[in-house]
Amino acid sequence: MGLSDAVVPILPDLSDEPFVQSMIFSAYFAGALVSMIPLGMLADRYGNTRFILLSIVLTILSGFLILLSSSPQILVSARFVEGCACGAFFPAAFSMLTKFENRRQCLGEFTFLINIGLALGVAAAAALKYYHLKGGILTFALLAIPALVLAISLKHDSDNPDIPPAPQRISGVFAILSDARYLQIWVIAFVLFGATGVLVAYFPSFTDLTPSPLGLALSGVYFGAMVTSLIGGRARATERWLIRAGALITGIGIVATIYHPIGLTIMGAGSGFAMVGLVAGVASLGSDHGMAMGVFNTCTYAGFAALPVFAAGILCYADYAALFGITGVAVGALTLFPLHALAAKR
Repeated sequence: MGLSDAVVPILPDLSDEPFVQSMIFSAYFAGALVSMIPLGMLADRYGNTRFILLSIVLTILSGFLILLSSSPQILVSARFVEGCACGAFFPAAFSMLTKFENRRQCLGEFTFLINIGLALGVAAAAALKYYHLKGGILTFALLAIPALVLAISLKHDSDNPDIPPAPQRISGVFAILSDARYLQIWVIAFVLFGATGVLVAYFPSFTDLTPSPLGLALSGVYFGAMVTSLIGGRARATERWLIRAGALITGIGIVATIYHPIGLTIMGAGSGFAMVGLVAGVASLGSDHGMAMGVFNTCTYAGFAALPVFAAGILCYADYAALFGITGVAVGALTLFPLHALAAKR
């Protein structure tokens, strides 16, 4: 996760053209979107540890491609490969964690580490660029090498011959996506995390903060999520409560951002609760954890990719404050979802 965010502070230096910058940034999400579900399905069939290993190999490959090249085509391709690494990692990792007896605590700690990586990626890249433009990229690409050694040492899962053939699995994906009982979960993941993407994308244009305070304000998103992911992982609360509380707090934080940057930290805190609740809830949907987690992460990344673009259309008719207000209300309204599927699983 550190490598994925290490490119953000140096985007203006990688290209002078805004279109190329957006392509480099968005290629990561495109790679994640197209790979999450198929690699999650394959992880169910061939074992999660193989895909953890694959993700680290792809991460190292993409990191060194970004480090060694200045070609826009190669940079975009490398970011796409990095997104595919994310697609290989998350379904397999979440699937492994859901098999533990104390899975919610494990998921909370895992989410905590994700946010540490994201925060350190931005901070390290911003600090190291004054010594070497791609110093942050080099740092996290090198850190991935000992992670690769650890992944190689993991005990590999055996193949699961009971997994149905690909055509049935694909039909199963559409069944999960369209099932009315679970549709609310996918909508919440899409809207809630897409809304956080809207704030992160447009807050720099909304505020008049200088770069250093702006970076501190944006890092508050990750700090808030780090704290609440640990709390949510240990709380004696239902998944439904965590999701609803997370949506409400996230919505309040988004609206508060109109008045003060502390709203970003509140928003991050809400998303931390929601992430733990959603992942723990998805884990109860069935035995095909890799496929279910692939669907969940696909909805999450689809929100990150789509809602900022949709928000750009709203900005043609409204200002940033109105956009943030609409976004906050939309996220807060997610608390009205009954989430009967999770209630039935309790």
